[in-house]
Amino acid sequence: AYEMIDYFLENPDRIPANVSLYIIPSANPDGQFLVTGRDGRFTPQDVTADTEPGRFNANQVDLNRNWGCGWQAEARWGSALVSGGSKPFSEPETIALGAFFLRLRPEIVLFWHSKADGIYVGGCDELNQPAKEIAEIYGRASGYPVHDTFTAYPVSGDASDWLATQNILSFTVELQTKSQTDWSQNLAGVLALLDYYGRYAPKTATFP
Repeated sequence: AYEMIDYFLENPDRIPANVSLYIIPSANPDGQFLVTGRDGRFTPQDVTADTEPGRFNANQVDLNRNWGCGWQAEARWGSALVSGGSKPFSEPETIALGAFFLRLRPEIVLFWHSKADGIYVGGCDELNQPAKEIAEIYGRASGYPVHDTFTAYPVSGDASDWLATQNILSFTVELQTKSQTDWSQNLAGVLALLDYYGRYAPKTATFP
């Protein structure tokens, strides 16, 4: 995300005039600070060897299990059981980000995660076909395979799935590793989406 911010500050002409681009570099500032010691931009050298504690906020809630689609108090992260919070949107980070999305009503929201090497389409209980069509644009440009849903383990309370319930298209890009940003792939994907929305969509595209 920070690389994208730098790139578009240096190359603002790559953003079509009819598109507004928003980049939110971190959805979990508590977790980021815990494993980097920094509130904002950090380097790979700042990251501690054990990044697992950074999955959670200061309340020990997994924020990507705290959204409204299929929410469960006891959720899964791989083989581990984690807290989804006391209720959907119990956490200030989730409340703030959800309010931002509902106020903005973006054409598309994409998330960068690591690592599963692929694109996973957001949808609550069923495939969101329009979201998949947009994900395919990113996939063709970036080279990531596109999947209808994440199947490695059951996921509840996920942000991208909740966005589908609000009629906002979304997908998650899972990087190939936990240490590299796949920069050229993701820049190609973002530029492809900007080109698409610059030609076909009059509203706002968002990439947190």
